Amino acid sequence: MESPKEVDGESVKLEANDIEVLIKAACMIREEPGLALKAELTAFKDLVLSWGGSLEPLPAASAPAAGANGGASSKAGAPDRPAAPVDLLLEDSDEEMEVSGPAAEMLLPPNLLSNEFADEPPAKGEEIRLEDLVPKDTGPYPPFPPRNYEAPSDARKRVLAKVKEQATELLQAGKADQALEKYSEIIRTGGATALIMAARAEILLKLSRPCAAIRDCCLALHMNKDCGKAHHVRGAAHHRLGHWKKAHRDLTEGQRLDFQEQSVGMLAYVSKKSNLVQDKKTGQWQTVAEAAKKAAQEKKAEEEERRRLEELRKPKGPSKDFKSGQAVRLFGLQKAPQLNGKRGLIQRLGPANNDRWDVEIRLERGRVETKSILSQNIYAVSQRQAADWQLEEARWSEDRKKREKDEKRWKLEEEKQKKLDAMSRKSGDGLPTMDPSEKLEAEMSALPLDQEALALLRRLRPTEALDVLTQVRVQGINSNMSSYIKIKVKSKLGMDDDEDEKPMPQPVHARTPPPPSAPSPPPPAAPPQAPSPPPPAAAASAAQEVAESSDEESEDEDFDLMPEEKQASLGSGYVEPEPTEKQQEAIARWKQEAQDALDVGNSRTALERFTEVIEGGGASALMLTKRGELLLKERRPLAAIKDCSAAIRVNEDLGKAYRIRGIAYRKLGRYREARSDLVQAQKLDFDEGISAIEKFVSSKVRQEEKKQRKRRRTQ
Repeated sequence: MESPKEVDGESVKLEANDIEVLIKAACMIREEPGLALKAELTAFKDLVLSWGGSLEPLPAASAPAAGANGGASSKAGAPDRPAAPVDLLLEDSDEEMEVSGPAAEMLLPPNLLSNEFADEPPAKGEEIRLEDLVPKDTGPYPPFPPRNYEAPSDARKRVLAKVKEQATELLQAGKADQALEKYSEIIRTGGATALIMAARAEILLKLSRPCAAIRDCCLALHMNKDCGKAHHVRGAAHHRLGHWKKAHRDLTEGQRLDFQEQSVGMLAYVSKKSNLVQDKKTGQWQTVAEAAKKAAQEKKAEEEERRRLEELRKPKGPSKDFKSGQAVRLFGLQKAPQLNGKRGLIQRLGPANNDRWDVEIRLERGRVETKSILSQNIYAVSQRQAADWQLEEARWSEDRKKREKDEKRWKLEEEKQKKLDAMSRKSGDGLPTMDPSEKLEAEMSALPLDQEALALLRRLRPTEALDVLTQVRVQGINSNMSSYIKIKVKSKLGMDDDEDEKPMPQPVHARTPPPPSAPSPPPPAAPPQAPSPPPPAAAASAAQEVAESSDEESEDEDFDLMPEEKQASLGSGYVEPEPTEKQQEAIARWKQEAQDALDVGNSRTALERFTEVIEGGGASALMLTKRGELLLKERRPLAAIKDCSAAIRVNEDLGKAYRIRGIAYRKLGRYREARSDLVQAQKLDFDEGISAIEKFVSSKVRQEEKKQRKRRRTQ
């Protein structure tokens, strides 16, 4: 604000309240120009005249007809619009006001209002009910804001805010006419915005003046095209006039810019009237005919795709034709190479894939398994090979009968073993829980058995062999134990017992040197050519040396040793850090097949499945140890040592790996290495059953050390 000025020699300063009073007075004079002629406002009249203004009465303005801006249509040579009354315009300055000529209002683009006011042709078959519509209103329409619009000052904004508050109160009180005048006052005095124009349009629509409302909304959108309220009000005005397509246009855009729940029902109504539907996928609006056409096209495309897929699913027939029960052989299998060369019988054409056949495959020991095999891996047995095939089939049938008989016997033996184990646990004489094979090796190592008895025990299943040893322990057989065991094992195996034809073997016991014998009488006289007998003392010394030598050999004798195998060692495989789902399924299947093979006593198949797991990415420490244990049962101690060593490299704290490797070293007679591994195994995972083996191995080590000391002394 400027510095105070002197008026009639006195300093005058306009305060904010003075400016508000002047603005209010100017608004009152604009509404009633006659007030400016009162004697009290002589100073105001002189001020207007000094600025070149005029307060002469003006002719009344004629009512404008609907035109581009709601004014009168101009004729040739006539002015575009009738002269408007001279208004007092309040500028934005807080300290000075100036009066212009006739107020120049804002203009809209040509033909915009004529297009908006134009009626739409009714749809085909549509009945228009005039009582549901509102008639068009004509001018004069409320004035637009001036063209020389400038942003209001802070003082002006405060005044406009008060006027807007008054208009809102009047509208809430149901005085829409007076509220309309207040909004018009705001618009004339420089407070026009897009929202203010839309608010006045909403009041005009309530007063049943849809054309005036449309006119204000057009200007609001001209000022701000993204004014959602202006779209909503103009759409509602078109709805009142029966302009369905225009109403749909404005309501759709209004909902996009500013969603309003009250406009949902109106939009649905005008959409129905306009024969428009919204695509659920894209959200775009289209006519009912277009939607039906598009739906028909989509349905046709779906039908064509369905027919195409059905053509792809139609059976094409197998590449080879077989008959049910036909003899075949399998070749070229990559995922199951162990089945290559196996015989089988065709069962039927696979239901899932028309180029696969269900084949009943003949496996070892009379086992059978049905698998789905591709036609390209199946080869029919020719007429020349029929005799060989029948011979193999006969052998397989015999093996099958024998296996079924063995399984029945094993089942009975397992039930019997369970009863014996229960009795053993009750008596407190049983060993801790171990694998049957480990328990068998532990018990055999602690007994004075010869090589033949040990070999016969290993021919039985571990549970059967433990049953025999349990009977030996329960019956208290101490002498001739090997003979008793051989008789029992041969009986179980169905072998002929020829023990009566051979002398009964004596158990091996440690012997003490015999006492010196008395001198024998001299032999009878012999012919001169015969050599003289040795002296009695020399004979006694020789007998003592033989006895000591026999004693040492008896102490060193170990009937449970194994020779080093000549078979090639197996690979240690690898561990896949992130196996695929297919690889995991294959590993799980191989493990299950290995366990099933062990349950029926098929060590060979179990060894093959363990090898597949290890070479297929599942070479964990436990898996390598299990295969090492099985290799030891198959009398392959070197391979067992290699697998257990690989397991220890993977996991140094796996006690079972040390235990199996220690037993394997003991089978090879490498007692020092065996003792080291067994001691480590007991530290990691103590097992009472291994204590006997450890004690035996330690005694062997002490014997070797004793012999070495003796050799050093003799040297």
